[in-house]
Amino acid sequence: MMPARKREPRTEAQYYTIAEISIILGLGQTKVRDLIKREHLPTVTFGRAIRVPIDKFIAWREQREQRPSSVGLREEAT
Repeated sequence: MMPARKREPRTEAQYYTIAEISIILGLGQTKVRDLIKREHLPTVTFGRAIRVPIDKFIAWREQREQRPSSVGLREEAT
């Protein structure tokens, strides 16, 4: 008897996993979880599985890219 084959999804993915976000941003998974908690990276949970809606991730990332970086903007004390 042949093993059952997995079905391919009928539609394109609507969510990223934490591992996928980690690869996209070039960050570790721990840092991605930190972004979820501290920077309000939008998520949806399915039981214990955490997923990031692709459309909300894109909007979140674009918002972050619009903010000026605080790196190098601190003036030295005189």
